[in-house]
Amino acid sequence: MRQFRLAFVTACFLLAGPATLTSQEGGPAHAPDGRAPQLIAPLYISPKPNAPFTATAKTTWVRTLPDGSTVSSENSRTVTRDGEGRIFQQRVTFVPVPNDEKHEMWVHATDYYDPVEQTHYHCDTGPKTCDLVDYSEGVENPVVPAGLQPDQTTFVTRENLGVDTVGGLEVQRSRETTTVYRETVGNTNTILRTVDYWYSPALGVNVQVKRHDPRDGDQTLWLTNISLTASDPDTYKAPAGYRVFDRRMNATAQPVAEEPR
Repeated sequence: MRQFRLAFVTACFLLAGPATLTSQEGGPAHAPDGRAPQLIAPLYISPKPNAPFTATAKTTWVRTLPDGSTVSSENSRTVTRDGEGRIFQQRVTFVPVPNDEKHEMWVHATDYYDPVEQTHYHCDTGPKTCDLVDYSEGVENPVVPAGLQPDQTTFVTRENLGVDTVGGLEVQRSRETTTVYRETVGNTNTILRTVDYWYSPALGVNVQVKRHDPRDGDQTLWLTNISLTASDPDTYKAPAGYRVFDRRMNATAQPVAEEPR
């Protein structure tokens, strides 16, 4: 399901000239190359009915480099859900922390989920196009039972950390620790991944998550400016002026662009 498409962080592609030519500085020639895109899983927003809200979803990401230095980035985006369970959320680029004002967050995509109409529009703001895909409530990383996992390479434990309050909402706190055993995923030592959750039963979402994984760094995701009201109904509709491509399973093999909305 594309609802859980990972949020874009950065992808720097260094373009070189043709491999048959030398560089302008007279150095050796090479083919174009670039870094792999770095991705982060956003907060999961369920299509829970009768629990509307609007909030700002924020993320900070701190990665520790081999020399002990860190690279920090952040973003901030709008998420909202109406009483029918329709969801709108932005996908926003990350900027460095601290920001010297040379970098600006921008919305590179938006998602519109409608459990009533069973549609999901993923819209890219650059080309102004939307992919219409099959709606699904499935979760890419569902909650798994504690204990030794079926793959025999990881062990999961959970702790109840009690009740707290976040943004005026009562939340249930818990911690999940995943042990990845040595020499099971190419790791020479055992890996410990911990995730702290602040879960709101009223909203059916984690209003805050803190992840620590030596492979991914420290990630903090939370909702702020929480209002228990939905946005304007037009917020949950794919934007006008975008060309829509029907890529659902029952569509033709070659998706045909609809008229601009």
